[in-house]
Amino acid sequence: AGVSTLAQGRAARIPSATISSSAAPPPRIVMSFWGSKVAPGAYAKVETPAGELLHLSQACLDPATPSGLAAKVLVEQKGTSYAVAVLKEGGVECCALDLFLDPKEAKLKVTGKATVHLTGYFEAEDMDEE
Repeated sequence: AGVSTLAQGRAARIPSATISSSAAPPPRIVMSFWGSKVAPGAYAKVETPAGELLHLSQACLDPATPSGLAAKVLVEQKGTSYAVAVLKEGGVECCALDLFLDPKEAKLKVTGKATVHLTGYFEAEDMDEE
């Protein structure tokens, strides 16, 4: 058995003996986009794959937000709410974030009068344990 490679437009076989199995394969980093439009008074819907955390990267007002409306993005954890972004149309309309959340323990809520777009990605929970 061997490994197929593409050489000059055609498949070539490399004998298995030439492949070193002593080196560990590079770590596999898989991240997938997540996004949610959250209306005022609502919670973000987050369906986290098993063994992954949500990395919340950004909160932005919906582009159709009427002039002057505002919203807050809150993280609720163990009965306490924490404001992580305060947005206002015509002022601060977007906020960069760097939060890792376990949706089993924390919820994202929007308050105020404007819809907020939350974006980020899922990352393996044990990524830094190598």
